[in-house]
Amino acid sequence: MPDPCTLSTVASIISGFGVAMLSFRLQRELYMGEQKERQWIPWADWLYIGATVASLLLVILPLIAVGPQSGAARRLACVACSASVVSVCGYIPSILAHYRIRPFGRKRSGPRDNPEPEERKSFYLTLLIAGAVALWVLFTA
Repeated sequence: MPDPCTLSTVASIISGFGVAMLSFRLQRELYMGEQKERQWIPWADWLYIGATVASLLLVILPLIAVGPQSGAARRLACVACSASVVSVCGYIPSILAHYRIRPFGRKRSGPRDNPEPEERKSFYLTLLIAGAVALWVLFTA
């Protein structure tokens, strides 16, 4: 099982980038609202938002509140950290699909949907893999 310092470092990095991504997204959506355009949070962003929340509440908080010597806190932190890493990895193809950047979703044209078809597939695939990894870590760590 990884040591608590490694887990908290990974969770902190994910959280830091997640807050920055969310700040960028909110700024963009506020601008879109001022332009009387549709506002939304892409499904892809929810992968990173979920990873950020899991990193803070399921990795950092248990290690601080209960302590790194607690086996349950460390196991929960391992599971959540692993799933968060997978979610961040899945964010990349999902956001590329949302914006129809090659090679994802390039066959579509016109106004974007939320989610784009390829974004939806990537989103669900990421959740499936993150869940599988979380279960694997839970039973092997």
